[in-house]
Amino acid sequence: PPDPDQTKFRTARRIIGQQRAADAAHLLIGEDAAARYLLLHGYRICERNFVSGKNEIDIIAEKKNTYVFCEVKSRVQRFGEDPPFGRPAAAVDAKKQRNLIAAATTFESRHKRENKFFRFDVIEVYLTPRYKVSHIYHMEGAFTK
Repeated sequence: PPDPDQTKFRTARRIIGQQRAADAAHLLIGEDAAARYLLLHGYRICERNFVSGKNEIDIIAEKKNTYVFCEVKSRVQRFGEDPPFGRPAAAVDAKKQRNLIAAATTFESRHKRENKFFRFDVIEVYLTPRYKVSHIYHMEGAFTK
């Protein structure tokens, strides 16, 4: 059977062209890996790519009594080298946090439930140069509202 990651790369290339296909493929692979990671760790995926105006939340998950709003950052990393541009989580700056909080507020207003808590997590997904997942770091409570 065809490699699903290579299939995603070909799909991305067809959608947006060769120049940005690698970027799109690693984003798709990273988000899929993060969703699988959450499922394996007992989370229920409520929504993926939730959009509110100009803001987007990559994954909204639920575990016990908590909504978890996840920002997924993926990077291609060669063995033994630091990732280019630093740690992926460093890209979740104050502006990005404000945008995630705004989108989460919209989600919460549409899904009112009593006794629900919320949390903002960042999930870093590291990929090999061939777009295979090498490791995942899950930062629970990476920032607060």
